Amino acid sequence: MSFYFIVFEGYIVVKEVVMLKQSSLERKEFKHEELALMKKLDFNDIEIIQPDNLGQILIWTSKLAEYHHAKFVEFSQKLNIFDEIAEREEINNKINFYRKSRLLENHIKDFYLKKLLDQGEATVKGYIKHPIKQDTNYAVISYQGYNFISFATPEIIEKFPLHFIDFVQSEAPKTLADIHPDEALLLSTVQNFIRPFKEQYKKIKSKNKEIKEHNRVVYKIYIKIKKKEATLQKSTGSKPQESNPKPIENSAAPVEKQVAIQKNMAPQEKAITVIKKRKFALNKDK
Repeated sequence: MSFYFIVFEGYIVVKEVVMLKQSSLERKEFKHEELALMKKLDFNDIEIIQPDNLGQILIWTSKLAEYHHAKFVEFSQKLNIFDEIAEREEINNKINFYRKSRLLENHIKDFYLKKLLDQGEATVKGYIKHPIKQDTNYAVISYQGYNFISFATPEIIEKFPLHFIDFVQSEAPKTLADIHPDEALLLSTVQNFIRPFKEQYKKIKSKNKEIKEHNRVVYKIYIKIKKKEATLQKSTGSKPQESNPKPIENSAAPVEKQVAIQKNMAPQEKAITVIKKRKFALNKDK
């Protein structure tokens, strides 16, 4: 489910929209409000946690990504040495683990650095080229005295014009102890830092998949209606609907936030009951 707003003559109505699925195409009748297109949720809206030691945690996360990348390369090269199925399976499992860990750690590091750049708390010192892929550029981002390497997105380049600098990247850590002597503390700290981001990211990704299917089905339904293979039910709503209210999509915000909007409406607003079966409540400003 998702939400959108209908606004007319001082009234605000928050309505819940049922997400259509492929199976919905089997129906022959549809309500107009069902066919509202939904806007995908923006991953940039993920809330970030900024602990006092954010700089140190980002360094550990970045170093851990380097370590996992080095292990990924190491075991990828070992794969060709072994012929036994069991040994190759074990190595493949390690390769997948290191690859996924590296991607996740780099992802959250880059996400935070972009946020810090947007907030003016970090700055781009310059750019360097990929050692092999000459068309790929990386940004050297300075935050709290440490230089991070992050993929140079078009958004970053637009804000910080492209200029290359001489920069020697430090060697990747060979062991976890090279990052921090207390390996358990290191891993638990980074995992606790990543977990909230990962959970929000998975929810948005899942929701966007539903939204994509909904919009695709809406498009197909309109084609069916045009071909007279389905009909659009006439609106049976209350009187205010004569003013042809326009849906204002707000699905870019998480559902939790939109529910909060309903709960936190101004205390001076009164709920007005709609006569027709009380399908929704109208809030009128004084």
